[in-house]
Amino acid sequence: MANIINSRSDLESLRGTPAFAETMMKLAGSMTIRVDTAEYPEGYGEPDYAGETITPMWEAREDLTTITRLGFTKTEFEAEMAATTF
Repeated sequence: MANIINSRSDLESLRGTPAFAETMMKLAGSMTIRVDTAEYPEGYGEPDYAGETITPMWEAREDLTTITRLGFTKTEFEAEMAATTF
């Protein structure tokens, strides 16, 4: 059964279990998002678009939304990761 983490207390209830470490790894993965920074012309992607194909330009960006929602700062989360046994 999957653990549902909606709050910091939900996460804390897993402390000391393999599920805690697994969840921390998933949260760490949520801290970076990929953003397409290519510029697309008007109507690109529409069925009648007849222009050239644009190659996406992927850029990694930090996104702390998920860990912030759970009450972590980046520094606190990194310290928690360092203390977690994997």
